[in-house]
Formats: sequence, structure tokens, C-alpha cells
Amino acid sequence: MFSVKNHLLYQNGVLVPQRPAPEHGGKITPRLIVIHYTATQGLESPLSWLTKKDSVEVSAHLIVGKDGAVYQLVPFNIAAWHAGKSSYEGQPYVNAFSIGIENVGVGDKWPDAQIEANRAIIEALFEAYPIEDVVGHEDVAPGRKPDPGPRYPWDKVVEDAT
Repeated sequence: MFSVKNHLLYQNGVLVPQRPAPEHGGKITPRLIVIHYTATQGLESPLSWLTKKDSVEVSAHLIVGKDGAVYQLVPFNIAAWHAGKSSYEGQPYVNAFSIGIENVGVGDKWPDAQIEANRAIIEALFEAYPIEDVVGHEDVAPGRKPDPGPRYPWDKVVEDAT
């Protein structure tokens, strides 16, 4: 379903829609995936915010709608600014080695199409990069961020994808 070529995401051989985020850093080698939610119910508001110049230094690599629609905002070999002040296993600044996937929603419901898109994307990323783990924003920024929350279907997404 999904594949990665030249640090870009393809779905069934077709490049997913691109909406470039102007806020990003330099080159990275991703080894971690961080799952987020947008804290909104619709796709257009966070998509507009994440692709707007001067969006307070916020971006993500992908955004996934509740219907499974996927947009790529930053190539996977470029640092997106999704994790903020963060650390993983003692290593600070998670943005320097991670891929951020934003999911539309507030963490209360995870529709099947969104779950399947996450699963398939994560599987493609594991095939393309030396990914070591998939975590929530809450795991790399504990006490500061609650997403993706306790209802994120880790068992359906990660165990089948990795």
C-alpha cells in the first residue's frame, strides 16, 4: 500500500499529496517514529497551520486524516519540528532523529481508515529506514504532551506493522 522512495511517501505507486512545511531543520537519519494527534476534529485547520510560514516553528512529516487521507509536509530525511523539548532513552532533541506523524483528532476515537493508514505507513518506514521504535509524543515529552493518548490502538498499529 505505502512505500518510500527518495524520502517521499507513495501510496500504490503514486506520490501522496505534498503540502510543504516551511518550518523545518537540516538532514537526519530517522530511527524513531513519534505519533501525535492534532487536537482538532478536521484536517484543513492543522494542515493549514503546519504549512504556514511562521507557524511558531511547528511542522511534521505527515498528517493523517480520520478517513485515512495522507499528506506529506516534510521529506523523511529532513528534521520536522514536531516533538519540541523532548528526549528518548536519554538522548535529547528527538526531532534530530525521528519522523513525526500527526493524526487528525483529539485521541478519543481512532477510525479504522486512520488506524490502517498508520499501520501501513509505519510498515513502509521500517522497510526504508533503521527505525528502532514507535512511541507517542507523551513518551518523549512526558508531563508536557498527552498525545496520542490512552486510546491509541498500539496493538493494531505497531505490532502488525513492525
